[in-house]
Amino acid sequence: MTNRDQNIVLSCILVVVAAVWTWLVIATIPPGFGGGEIGARAFPLTFGVILLVLSALLLMRLFIGKHKNPTDGDAKSPQQTAGAQIDWWPAITVFGEIILYGFLLEKIGFTLATPVIVLLLMVVNLRVRSPRLLAGMVFGVTFGCWLVFEKIFGIYMANGMWINLG
Repeated sequence: MTNRDQNIVLSCILVVVAAVWTWLVIATIPPGFGGGEIGARAFPLTFGVILLVLSALLLMRLFIGKHKNPTDGDAKSPQQTAGAQIDWWPAITVFGEIILYGFLLEKIGFTLATPVIVLLLMVVNLRVRSPRLLAGMVFGVTFGCWLVFEKIFGIYMANGMWINLG
């Protein structure tokens, strides 16, 4: 399978995932109270729409855009592309971290789960070892998300069942 074919399959899968995600958000999460308030479904719905638009743009670009000839110097031949192995480790790692974050949100709440996951992402995925950078990202992302979502938007962040820092 060529790179173009892989991108077409990926963009089709993403369009389907985004459409199902958006439909499920609309069907299951009630809108905000009042006429213009942001409710609980604002972020998931925005995420679904953005994913749908970007994957549709990728798909359109693949069908409308110019195709490279495999005999060009930069392009790989179909034989080279077909023999390439897919590296599944990064995808499995991120998927596991998402599952872990959902579990930790329920058990220890947003205030503790977010720094743990940000630290894990920085160390394992990005291989960052600088203590200053790690501390800045851990506290910055946690504080920034708390400030934006809880204080500005008024959306209550998850409290933990095991540990509740409110």
